[in-house]
Amino acid sequence: MKNGDLALDTVVGWIILLVVAGVVIGLIFGFSDQIAEMLNINNEEKSHDTEYMTSASFSESQVKTYIEICWSKTGERFAKDFTCYTLDGDISTVNPATIAGTYDGYVVESSFDNTKGILIIRFEDIGNKIILTN
Repeated sequence: MKNGDLALDTVVGWIILLVVAGVVIGLIFGFSDQIAEMLNINNEEKSHDTEYMTSASFSESQVKTYIEICWSKTGERFAKDFTCYTLDGDISTVNPATIAGTYDGYVVESSFDNTKGILIIRFEDIGNKIILTN
């Protein structure tokens, strides 16, 4: 074998190695979410805890904001039921009928009694629902 053939083989070998490395890195970046899910690396679950909120009173707009935040924490990507918030305070101004309904991608079911001083906001995976109960 001549020195020129050996140098050419080395260069071609390095080019093939770089192309293969590029393809592997591209696949890792392209499928990183699925790879993390398969490896059961779920940092979102570690950051999710039920939040206990206390206030003298909660308005309807505040409750709707908590519902939206709960949906943004969980949404279609969260595959289990989860209690987002427990609101402790006067909720007498909150009308369960006006909050219930279909929103963008999820349904809010409210079966709470607004004379009680507690409201639980939880996500239910089946049906992508936000449930409001006491």
